[in-house]
Amino acid sequence: MTRYSVERFRAAVLRMYLRIALLLTLPLSLMYYLLDATPDRGLAALLFAFFLLGLRWRTRHDSEDSLRYANWFVLAMLCLMLYGTFISNEQLRQEIWMMIFPISFAPIVAARERIVWTAVGAASIAVAMMMRPEVSTAVTTFVHVIAYLTLSFVTLLLVRHNEQNIERLAHLSIIDPLTKVYNRGYLKDVLVGEINRCKRSGLPLTVIMLDIDYFKKINDDYGHLYGDSVLEQVAGALRHAAQRAGDYVFRYGGEEFCIVTSGLNRDEAWQFTEKLRLGIYALDIENKGSPHGTLTASAGFWCVYDTSEITPSAPLLNADNALYRAKEAGRNTVVDFDDIPVAEDESPQAQGVTA
Repeated sequence: MTRYSVERFRAAVLRMYLRIALLLTLPLSLMYYLLDATPDRGLAALLFAFFLLGLRWRTRHDSEDSLRYANWFVLAMLCLMLYGTFISNEQLRQEIWMMIFPISFAPIVAARERIVWTAVGAASIAVAMMMRPEVSTAVTTFVHVIAYLTLSFVTLLLVRHNEQNIERLAHLSIIDPLTKVYNRGYLKDVLVGEINRCKRSGLPLTVIMLDIDYFKKINDDYGHLYGDSVLEQVAGALRHAAQRAGDYVFRYGGEEFCIVTSGLNRDEAWQFTEKLRLGIYALDIENKGSPHGTLTASAGFWCVYDTSEITPSAPLLNADNALYRAKEAGRNTVVDFDDIPVAEDESPQAQGVTA
């Protein structure tokens, strides 16, 4: 769901590997097939190239779904490694073939699968070398397996370190640095995912837009550093109130926040939104620019039971319209979009219907 993720990185590496493999194997396999004196080897090389071509076709779209074919690519590389190890008469060539395999599977499969493929590779190397007693002894087989396991271990460590950096980047890319809640850029990803999830499960979806009342006066009267502190405290109160699995808090912009949640009916959604408003009021932060003399917030929400026909922008638009009505009503209140007369907003998008 994030713009940067380990899964997307793995999928990108898989597609890159397939491009490189095809660039190398297609011309070489054709040359091998046409010029090699042994037709069976040439045919095997061609079949290997066409297998890679099929995998490249299946992973042509820039999607994490392409990872479904990662293990097929790893299996192909295992066969290539065994073939190279089996036909090589020189120790150096055998080691080069063994180096290819861990580098090929480590960046594109999950952690548990890496352990499995490491063990499969070690066992396969041992069997392949023992089948050639004329070039391998028990000692050389043991040394090769240990060398392979060492290389695999180092490769896995490097890949894991890289994935941790990607996870760190993914976290930074979706978090607002001041309030430590999600940023607006991540909101669309979450809405798309939650709409689809609610569509499958039949759960209602609720989107809340919340705005701090008279926030400009806070900056004018107390300064921007104080205003930043207020935003941090409000975000903390929202996070404290929205702790269920599936609750998301976003800084939408300036002093405006968005909350996405699911599984609440209309009455429960109103109670939850009111809880958010009261939580901010309970902070008891002074705001002499407000008629109440303390910090308050206005909120609007929309609870939709059927998400099969809505676009990601519709819940935001409807909740924002409800927030506008809350401000019109004097602020420090909650408005349900469904309580707004239809005649006041008849656009299909505002009603959550695809135009």
